[in-house]
Amino acid sequence: MKTKRNTEDSGSVLLVVLGTILILSIIGANVLLNCTTRLNTSSSQVRAWTDALSAAETAGDIAYAEIRKSNSADPAIRASQWVGWTQSGQTYTSPEVTLGNNNLKGRTVVDKCYFDASGVFKLGTDPSGNIWYRIRSKGTVPLPGLKRTGMDDALVADGQKHFAAFGSTEMQDITARGKGDSLLRKIDFRYDHFAATYGPKGDGLNKALVPALYAPSISRRIEQIVTPVTPFSDTAIKSATTFYGLGSAAQIDSYDSRKGPYVFVANNPSDPRYPDSRYGSVQINSGVATVKGKVYGNVSTNGGTVTGKTSNVYGSIDNNVPFTLEDYYLPAALSARVPQAAGTGPAQLPSSVTSNKTLTPSTAGTLAAPVYYRIADLTKVLTVNPTAAGTNTYVALRVTGDFNGNQAGITVNPNVHLEIYFEGNIDVKATNLKNANPNTTNPLASNLQFYGISPPRDANGIPKFSQTVSLDSGTPSTLAMTFYAPGADITIKGNPDFIGTMVCKSFYANGNVSWHYDRALNTVGEVLDYRIASYVEDTR
Repeated sequence: MKTKRNTEDSGSVLLVVLGTILILSIIGANVLLNCTTRLNTSSSQVRAWTDALSAAETAGDIAYAEIRKSNSADPAIRASQWVGWTQSGQTYTSPEVTLGNNNLKGRTVVDKCYFDASGVFKLGTDPSGNIWYRIRSKGTVPLPGLKRTGMDDALVADGQKHFAAFGSTEMQDITARGKGDSLLRKIDFRYDHFAATYGPKGDGLNKALVPALYAPSISRRIEQIVTPVTPFSDTAIKSATTFYGLGSAAQIDSYDSRKGPYVFVANNPSDPRYPDSRYGSVQINSGVATVKGKVYGNVSTNGGTVTGKTSNVYGSIDNNVPFTLEDYYLPAALSARVPQAAGTGPAQLPSSVTSNKTLTPSTAGTLAAPVYYRIADLTKVLTVNPTAAGTNTYVALRVTGDFNGNQAGITVNPNVHLEIYFEGNIDVKATNLKNANPNTTNPLASNLQFYGISPPRDANGIPKFSQTVSLDSGTPSTLAMTFYAPGADITIKGNPDFIGTMVCKSFYANGNVSWHYDRALNTVGEVLDYRIASYVEDTR
């Protein structure tokens, strides 16, 4: 048996091995510590990045709720709109709000805006329609931990662009801030880089090196466009039950009065106004749409049936379009007001118009607050003049009974904007409905609007009476108006040249009507609600 001899070399190897293990352990521990630190930092930044968007969207939701207050049935809610906000002209700025338990901050700026006839975005109130809004919201979240950037997201001098100049169209060619996770390009450790690069409002003005409000912090910005939901939206006729018509030689097309008087161009794709000519659409619920004349638009139903001359439809036929049409009530803002006192003066109306009457309001009113009158019945001709020649005058007339008789009618003179809210029935000659605004040859349907208050319902939800609208024979040169009467059965006789739209319970017309939907109606009419039409994040 041989025994192993220990030598000095054996001890040296053991020491080397132990030393190597120690060094590797130190390196590994250092790498692990460094990775853990960077991971924790990066995780915190990613979480804060996500929270910043949530804060911006929450601030946007607050602004959206504020906008919708104007359409509330509760007068106290309407009166509270913009309370606590700062107003400058037509711009409203919210106070900064703290959201949740993590010190998230949100602030919103709301501007009134619109698109003109050529599609150009403009700030302010559309002089010919309802108010649109632009919501710009900013969410800011503090970053926990040390002032360090994780995931190798540091700016480097590499000869590449890391910022875009204001108004630049080369954003897609700009390298993100840093060389790592571009999602973290919004980190503000010491200064607000957005204000320094684009200005505090993002318009390139007043650029300055501003210390960050929250150090360190992440900010994200979103923009939303809010549009009013109005009764008319590229639909010439909308019926809750059935549609029949028009005559076999009739046609439905469209145009945009903001671009000029009506001309027929629906069969001429080379005409510059052709894109606006094929929105003469028909929409019904689950009933039957019997097509007779030509329809330069779409015909849609909600599980209904389209019959008749379907080859006359120059758009699409779709029987799977969701459709709801709620009962209509007198607008809350109007019902809360006291009407003008009854009388015989030039600026007054009697309790019932039983003889021809000319009304000249003493004040012009506004689109949001028209001069308000209330009568029981209308059986003769009511002529409405502007307050003064050339002065736009806004009038709302509530008829609690019927508007009927062979001698009953309405004449709307230039510069008058008339809204009629009727609770009973309408049965008049079409020739007695005259809209001369701006003139008789080129009238605007938006200046004569009819709103049918839906009949009250019994305990079983059944309407207590059937509301009807009958436009009897008579062929005026041009008949221009709108009807929003979701509880009414509408019947049209004769062959009028009709400009406008109708929303009703059922529709029947057998005359050879030439029907033109005006796309300018998309932004006018009683506001039913508001909706968010677009959403985009400002990635600068």
